[in-house]
Amino acid sequence: MLADFPVTIDYTQIVVEIGDQPAPGLLWTDDHVAQGFAWSQGLVSFGVPDHDGGSRLQVELSPDAALDPQALWAVQVPFRVTGPLRIGNIFDPTPVAVPMGNYIVTYQGLADPDYAYLLRLSFTADDAPGFRVLKRGGDITADQVLRRDAEPAFPAGQ
Repeated sequence: MLADFPVTIDYTQIVVEIGDQPAPGLLWTDDHVAQGFAWSQGLVSFGVPDHDGGSRLQVELSPDAALDPQALWAVQVPFRVTGPLRIGNIFDPTPVAVPMGNYIVTYQGLADPDYAYLLRLSFTADDAPGFRVLKRGGDITADQVLRRDAEPAFPAGQ
């Protein structure tokens, strides 16, 4: 396990971002909400259903990109780690050391007895990662990926 910590969810999302400075965030469309994520090179936001209370976030390296049979929802996205990562709350993500390389990131929401959700991010080395909706649930209503890109919330230079 690379990280395991409580997280307060803001704007119903968690982020994975490269760098030590806050990213501009991504604009979500109805398609992004339906598929459970908004993606751009070096930045991905994963949706979390609106809820009361905190959540728990786990980050792991995994030899395979397997779906947990207890998952309430799950998606996969490609992610290339080229530097330090920050993961978690959009306003105050936590530094997490993930080795550099190409990964498929599997994001799963699970039940947790002490938190609203257990949110698991599994990084699996993969030279040809892709996008997939593995399991509908939560706010994920799409059976397949609808959009592979998202616009920055703030244009460059602002």
